[in-house]
Amino acid sequence: MDSHYDLQGARNALEQIACSAPEGEDRRLASMVLNTPGQGDHARVVRFEHPQTWRLIKGTSAVENKGPENEELVFTFMGIISQVDFPPIKEKPCVAHRRYKFLRQSASLTGLGSPTFDAALEATHRIFDTFQRQFQKGALDPWQTDVWQTPSHQSHPSLLVSNRYLTPRRDAPRMEHIPFESEVDPHGYLEAMFKDGYVHGEENIVEYYTKSTSTKDGKQIFAKGGPQRFREGDIVEVQVSFVVVPLKEQKYKMLGILHAIALLDTSFSQEATRKRSITASALRTTPVVSLKRKVGYETEQQPKKANMEVDG
Repeated sequence: MDSHYDLQGARNALEQIACSAPEGEDRRLASMVLNTPGQGDHARVVRFEHPQTWRLIKGTSAVENKGPENEELVFTFMGIISQVDFPPIKEKPCVAHRRYKFLRQSASLTGLGSPTFDAALEATHRIFDTFQRQFQKGALDPWQTDVWQTPSHQSHPSLLVSNRYLTPRRDAPRMEHIPFESEVDPHGYLEAMFKDGYVHGEENIVEYYTKSTSTKDGKQIFAKGGPQRFREGDIVEVQVSFVVVPLKEQKYKMLGILHAIALLDTSFSQEATRKRSITASALRTTPVVSLKRKVGYETEQQPKKANMEVDG
């Protein structure tokens, strides 16, 4: 997003969309802060193995991993993409085998001052507080949101959500491998890593959607699309869960795991692209004016030697 992007217009559009009542269960992060009954009101932290994680589970039952009670909480929030790193994977990743697990698809979202987006960020801090009480003080790394800076040097908070492409097989021996879709891995670079002790399971999948309005009854429709559609400046809705993972030396970290993302409004990014193209065309068609200049100093001319005639 640069000077061609309508920051204020996008911020207002985001707030208007985010404030609209959700259809069905309210899973919005902001509901935890805006005194709206939401799914975060009744949750518990459960530790899982293979891979080892701590997750937010619906309900207050102490039963682990048995029956429908163990449904992981998945939250939604809306924002404007400030940075995106989505597939397709066009080149073979140049990383060591042991670092395959760090390959991720990710997006950073900002609200440009949207109150509802700020409420969603505040909710993530409440979730962090819920998690940190499961560990010794200081064992869980501090939860910090990022900062995105506008072209005019205004700073706005942003939130990074991501999901890794692969899970080490030793961490999830029972995880079923799901082949990569061609839209994600057209050349098979990631699929080849499956043979090197890694697995691409259900938890690694990110789904991509485009939201539209039905011309018949005005209802909202979500249609599956490809990851290549998303651009910086698009207004989107994401579905995320929050998970704590172990680090080294008895340290832990909370992550925002991306599960799905939906395009809501591309008009602001498209308009910025149009303006950018017009500006570039104008620069190309501007005639180049040649410029001449004289440089140096005049020097005193030395008198020429006269030809001497010699009498013979």
